[in-house]
Amino acid sequence: MSNSKNAHFENFVLFIIVGGLGLAGVLYLGYLFLPFLIFYLIPFILASLVVGVVLRLAGAPGDGISSLSRYRAVVMAYAGMLFLVGVLFFQNLDRAKVVDAKGNLTGQVVIDWPKLNNWYNGWRVRVYTDAPFEGLRAKAKMGVVYDRLEVGWIFLVAMFFGGPLFYYWLSRSDDELVYKIVEDLASSRVADKNKRLSEKEKNLDQIIKQNKLALEVKIQNLEAAKAELRSENQSLKAKLEFAPEVQRPSENIEPGKKGVLDQDFF
Repeated sequence: MSNSKNAHFENFVLFIIVGGLGLAGVLYLGYLFLPFLIFYLIPFILASLVVGVVLRLAGAPGDGISSLSRYRAVVMAYAGMLFLVGVLFFQNLDRAKVVDAKGNLTGQVVIDWPKLNNWYNGWRVRVYTDAPFEGLRAKAKMGVVYDRLEVGWIFLVAMFFGGPLFYYWLSRSDDELVYKIVEDLASSRVADKNKRLSEKEKNLDQIIKQNKLALEVKIQNLEAAKAELRSENQSLKAKLEFAPEVQRPSENIEPGKKGVLDQDFF
């Protein structure tokens, strides 16, 4: 019974020791990772989000056919942001070095953005000075350069890695959007074509009716002209038949034959 109690106590003590070491390790890594989180990771995420949003705004599909694929705008926006990052942060990759009166290098460099560097190092000193670990408190005495080039590398990595990932995530539903836009355009064009065909059919029916009426009028006019010619022909036939000065060969013709005025021509 006593051995069992001792075993449980030893396990409990071992659990406390292991748990304490684990908690100490987590706390140490938390202090060690905190400056990286605040001054590197968070700016990287924010810069990546800005790059992704700009690329998304430049490449978002529109309602027209010409704006379904806007890769030209995406390329131009990306090139413009890359040029801006290069001009702001990488126009000079070498930091100015400090020399002594004899021209020898002192090992010191000139910080491009001293206020940012002082703010970063002041915050780092305050955090590490209050750390519960001797190794972290020793880091408070070490100066770290944090100026233009460090911020430039953050933005550059965001341009090549974080920004495209955010753009890919923001444009994940573009296929469905493009499909809907194409479907709406197709429906609109089909509706327009059907409307034009309907208008053409109406116009065609009207043209047919108008041509039919015109033909009927022409037929009536032709019938009237034909009747007038027939009447005039009969009048001339009568005049020729009863005119005294016209020789009547029909009186001397043989029986069974038609006279001149009885021919089909007259």
